[in-house]
Amino acid sequence: MTTGSRSGFVPVEGTDVHYEVSGGGPPALLVHGAFGSTRQFAGLLPAVTRTHTAIRVDLQGHGRTADRDEPFSYERFADDCAAVLDHLGAGPAAVVGYSMGGGTALQLAFGHPRLVARLAVFSAPFRHDGWHADVLANFRATGSHQWPAVKESPLYRDHAEVAPRPEDFPALLDKLGGLLGHHEYDWTDQVGALELPVLIALGDGDSLSPGHAAEMFALLGGGQRDGGLEGEGLSRSRLAVLPRTTHYDLLASPLLERVLVGFLAG
Repeated sequence: MTTGSRSGFVPVEGTDVHYEVSGGGPPALLVHGAFGSTRQFAGLLPAVTRTHTAIRVDLQGHGRTADRDEPFSYERFADDCAAVLDHLGAGPAAVVGYSMGGGTALQLAFGHPRLVARLAVFSAPFRHDGWHADVLANFRATGSHQWPAVKESPLYRDHAEVAPRPEDFPALLDKLGGLLGHHEYDWTDQVGALELPVLIALGDGDSLSPGHAAEMFALLGGGQRDGGLEGEGLSRSRLAVLPRTTHYDLLASPLLERVLVGFLAG
């Protein structure tokens, strides 16, 4: 896929999904996390676009994509991403998802396998209880009752800079609380059935444990035997645990950039 830099909207089931495209080469879809937007991958973008066409989306109710009159779901987010890839004729693509975007990326691989060539999941569990207990407690406490406390915060100011309806922010809080705090899921079987290379990356101080990430790696056949002198025992999937790294600074890590670039190169 060869392209310059451009942006646009794709109408999908009651909203217009915003996307941005830059670089050239094979397509790589980048999916942001909660409260994020296409801007969340700004730090990684130069490395990705050296070899790939980076396609970034704003998920429902985030960035320049307006909300719908329905709850958030990973499945709907994935369907929206699929619509963008189909619109651009960009599949199969490498799909990279961070946090909530990691769950979206997994659902895209489950529900639209024809569009996904390889998958990178950053700081995201494959089971709802994979999040640390204190993180889940914070998710469950998220809601519009927090609006008076956040309306002067950088979180809201960043949102309001680009959102088509900034006044929907209290609803965004409710919907994120519902998805992240109360929507229980277990994708063990679907992960185990994946037939593509997967990169799992997180920090050693992340919002989920390295142990949970190792469980996911094992479901993909990783870590089950010695890798061998020539690498003949290595899984085609990869696990990266970055030292002294949290959920909040993972995307800025030079180590993550190196791991991602190597994975995208095959």
